[in-house]
Amino acid sequence: MTNKEAYKLISVLMDIQASAGTKLEHAKNQTLKNASAFIEAYNDKLEDLNIDYCSTDDKGNIIRTAQGHYLFTKDNQRALSKELKKFMDSDVIVPFEIVSTGDKKGLSEPLVEYLAQAGFVRERLRVV
Repeated sequence: MTNKEAYKLISVLMDIQASAGTKLEHAKNQTLKNASAFIEAYNDKLEDLNIDYCSTDDKGNIIRTAQGHYLFTKDNQRALSKELKKFMDSDVIVPFEIVSTGDKKGLSEPLVEYLAQAGFVRERLRVV
């Protein structure tokens, strides 16, 4: 799993409205809890990259916009974009356990397909 895939899975799980007390809610909450170290490391890495490539004044102080965002030169923005792509496409920075569930109640079919591919939703075995 890449950092991009892990980030997408976490974002999707955070948006899922699972009914209280369901297996879906438990799996969602447990997976997000397991991913907390990933989320922290991911945010730290993004912050480090921004600091590495942002503009600085003559004294080395970071230059920010009026809104508090980092300011970048055109060349540094391009370099940052390349580094971000490399980071997002690399293997997950901190692995985490995905707690899977067979509970798909309230999930759309495309969402179930995506979550099954990610290992969050598992299909129940059928006896033939």
